Amino acid sequence: MMKIKVDDNNVDLSALSDKSHTFYDFISNDIAGFIPKGSVIKDIYLNGIKFDELLVNDEKTKTIRIDGDGELNITTMTSNDLIKESIVAIKNYFNDLSISLNEVSDLLRIGNDKDGFNNFAADLKGIASFVQMMDKIAVFLKIDYSIYTYKEKTIKEYFDDLEEILSKILEMQKNRDYIMLADTIEFEMEPEIKIWQEVLEYLEDELIP
Repeated sequence: MMKIKVDDNNVDLSALSDKSHTFYDFISNDIAGFIPKGSVIKDIYLNGIKFDELLVNDEKTKTIRIDGDGELNITTMTSNDLIKESIVAIKNYFNDLSISLNEVSDLLRIGNDKDGFNNFAADLKGIASFVQMMDKIAVFLKIDYSIYTYKEKTIKEYFDDLEEILSKILEMQKNRDYIMLADTIEFEMEPEIKIWQEVLEYLEDELIP
């Protein structure tokens, strides 16, 4: 039988109705029942491998059975800790992103679209990760961004603004309109990132008692 620990405490698998189901099923359906009240999952390790890495191949997780050998380690954090860590990570990333966006717009203006696009591809990936992280916070805390307002706009509207800018940027990339893309990055995306830094400060104050 697989050994399972939550915050270094052994889990009693007798509470499971079916001990023979897969690791994927356990993570998808049963794990919530073993998490302390008021906490969320921070990290999951299966035999020393972080679960994020296993997610690359869901089919692999479906072949690992709870009634087999191995060890599953789960660490948790409080909701407040989740918000603090997430917002600190995002703010640090946004500081670096602002510098990178400025460099990208400069590269595009001098005609170095190859390096500009390569750098910007990494920036877009980071922005996508930011949106995913904010979505996870909303799910974990059961909050609705449309009810939080900063400077007369809801947080959802700020997400909509970001999505609109990203749509414009993707269209410009498709059309290879490098100068317009550089202008959009400098005059729309960079200010949007700065306002999001303010939004994060506001959310931190609102969501953490």
